[in-house]
Amino acid sequence: MANEQESRPQQQARPRRSGGGSASQPHAPAAHRQDGPGDEPLAIPAPLILSEAFRFDRGFAKRLRMREVNATEAFTVRDASGDYFRASLKEYDAKGGLALPYERMSRSPEPTIDVTLGCAVLARQRMHTVVQKATELGVRRIVPLLTEHSVRPEAVAHEQAHAWPGHVARAARQCRRSSLPHLLAPAAFDEFLASPLFASADLRLFLDDRSAPTPAPAEAPRRIVLLVGPEGGFSDAERHRLAPHARPWVLGGRVLRAETAVLVGLTAVHMTWGDLAPRRPLVLPV
Repeated sequence: MANEQESRPQQQARPRRSGGGSASQPHAPAAHRQDGPGDEPLAIPAPLILSEAFRFDRGFAKRLRMREVNATEAFTVRDASGDYFRASLKEYDAKGGLALPYERMSRSPEPTIDVTLGCAVLARQRMHTVVQKATELGVRRIVPLLTEHSVRPEAVAHEQAHAWPGHVARAARQCRRSSLPHLLAPAAFDEFLASPLFASADLRLFLDDRSAPTPAPAEAPRRIVLLVGPEGGFSDAERHRLAPHARPWVLGGRVLRAETAVLVGLTAVHMTWGDLAPRRPLVLPV
């Protein structure tokens, strides 16, 4: 992950009650947490052997709770050789437990590039789909953005933002990834553009259907920020502020719903630079 807070879990990702925020803050006020800490892949510092159980400590158990893994359920773990395994829980409590590896995975489930998704907060609870599918598509971070045409800060709680961390954890389990993406709290558009996370990316892209297509960079980026606006896209003022810092990315001539644009954009990123990139040129039937 990008920083120590992301790589070292400090709390569970399950939503819990916290103190209310001030109305003057740029973030959406809420009675529940709207963010969740990320975590690196679960790892055991020893070789794993199929059908030979291994013990884990309380720190590992805490990380399983972040992923909402319950007793008898399966999870993905990396061993000292770098191979990934599926393992099932046999014993499990706050002090540690016992797990049994039952499948060696033929391919790594982890993304090969570092992708941060900045998505305008969408209405009608469509952010549930966004955080779930973005997790399955291998993002490292999700940043809900408060833009001119997005859901207003005071209405974020009505979008069930407290449920977003749970969707992330369950999607990570479903797609068998071992890492957990970092879900950041909703941030104002200009706040995110001024953040070190945005500035440190090798490539910054925003989906746009009003610009001329631009060529891909010559060197493959390792850290990418992909920005997706709300219905109707970013405002003219926001596009003007983006122009010096990010490339417009045009994905065909059709107008997509915002949640569809997220899926298409992330897939295009991974097919261009990530683990979905074809190993050889695609040959389509005539």
